[in-house]
Formats: sequence, C-alpha cells, structure tokens
Amino acid sequence: MQLKKQLFFTVVIILMLLMSAFAHFRNSRRLVEKVTVNYESQGPRFLNDSLVDKLLILNKGELPWKAKDSLVLSMLETLLENNSYIDNAEVFHFQQGILGVKIQEKSAVVRIQGSDQYYLDNAGNRFPISKNHTPKVPLYIGTLKEEQKKDLLSMIEQIDKDPFLRNELASIHYRSNSYFIGLRSYGFEVEIGQVQRVGEKLSKLKVFCAYHDNHTLEREYTLINLKFKNQVVGS
Repeated sequence: MQLKKQLFFTVVIILMLLMSAFAHFRNSRRLVEKVTVNYESQGPRFLNDSLVDKLLILNKGELPWKAKDSLVLSMLETLLENNSYIDNAEVFHFQQGILGVKIQEKSAVVRIQGSDQYYLDNAGNRFPISKNHTPKVPLYIGTLKEEQKKDLLSMIEQIDKDPFLRNELASIHYRSNSYFIGLRSYGFEVEIGQVQRVGEKLSKLKVFCAYHDNHTLEREYTLINLKFKNQVVGS
C-alpha cells in the first residue's frame, strides 16, 4: 500500500512538472503582439505611446515580434533610455503575448534661453525643448557656462523648497559676477550675488515681499539687493 502511494505521488509530481514545462515552452514561443506603456509620476508629458512605439518598431520592426524568450529586455531598456526625454525605462513580459514598458520621463527644473535653448534636470543633464509639453520652470536668460551649472542648480533647489518662492521665480540672469532673479508678482529685480548664504538671502527676500504687500512704500523700487549681510538695499 505504501509503495502504491509513493508511485501515485511520484506520477502526480512528474505530470505537474511536464505540464509546467509545456506551458512555459508554449508561452516562450508565443509572439509579442502588443506593447503596453505606463508612465510614472504625472503621466506622459514630453512623450506619448505612439512615440515610444516608434522607438521600439525602428529597432525591432513591426509587430508581432519573435518569441518572447529571444527578446533581450535590457537591450530594449537601453534603447529607450537613449531617448533624450527618458530618465529610466523598465521592460518586462506579461502573459498573452504582451510586452510591458514602464517609463519615467526626465523632469525639468530650469529652461536655458540663450544661443542654445534646452532644459536641465536636477542632476544637470540637458535635454531639448519639446513641442508636446512646456513645463512651468524658471528661465535662465543667457549662455550658461559649465562651471556655473552647479551654483545655478543649488540656488534653484533652495528656492524650490519654499512654496512662495517656487511659485514666484520667473527668471534668472547672471551678469557682473552676480545672480539676479525676476519674480512673477513684483516689478523689481532681485540681486542675489553669489550662492553663498543663499538661504539667508532668500529669507530676507520673503520678509521684504511680505512688508511690500502690507505697507505703502515711499517709493517704487526697481532693484532689491540682498548681497549684504543683514541688509536689504533697495534702489
């Protein structure tokens, strides 16, 4: 009796393994007939599904593609990440002949408006202007030198931490060895100077804006200078 039970369970296990192997083999031979694209964060902005499809079709040809197990997923991910607007891509298999693609687009923090026009992300990577999407980011007006990039991004990071300043920041200039910023709701320009003590300078700017909003000033200022420690100089 014990021998019969052992034989029965052995046969059941063998059948299950054979069925699993057969299912895996059949699935591995199935053609990829459809690609589904998902976007992280806020959904597609610079890209859309048809653009992603074109990227893949240019490399792999028209659907259906060859058996799934012969697709090198890492190669497809690299192909997508070579696109100027894609920060990260993941490609994986679904059942029923479907290939899944998850995309994280680059996020612009500033638009460079000089002889060349492009965006920078928070890591300092540049990518081109898009006809599909215009993000609400400050303009850096002029040519950005490579050695200025770190200071510019550091200042924008500090401003971005404060909701009021983040919404107000419209433009950034660099001239006469000093950074200047323009605000959306105020007619004066703000001279920051260099990025040293930028947190302190931005705090002074918020205090001045609050005072400006709640008091009648004796004169209209065109420039607010924050370079000097513990002072706000208007002219």
